[in-house]
Amino acid sequence: MLLALAQPGTQLSIKPWTGSDLQVTTGAAAKYRLEIAGKPNASLRLRAVGVAQGWLAAFCTPKLCSPQHIEMQLPASGSAVVQFELIRESNDSPKRSGATITDDDGASVSVPSAYRG
Repeated sequence: MLLALAQPGTQLSIKPWTGSDLQVTTGAAAKYRLEIAGKPNASLRLRAVGVAQGWLAAFCTPKLCSPQHIEMQLPASGSAVVQFELIRESNDSPKRSGATITDDDGASVSVPSAYRG
């Protein structure tokens, strides 16, 4: 598990997705569990950077997947889980891509390189 700290109380961690896929996700993606912890009810904006050309990063909740970024509010518990995906869009795209997930306050976490041949 990778963990990153930024502003006091903001934490992002990433690990492989386990369990059932969300209904809105694709089977062709590399899937990760993005755990977010911070101030209860805080508004966050997360974005994926460093994604290889021809790959798409998506932040998925049970209701929708948002490409490249997501704006969300943490619940009263101060923690949330989002399914993060890396999707290779064509056979001409590089076979590997990683990413870095960042927020506006400086928290970041590196996503391990995914392979899709």
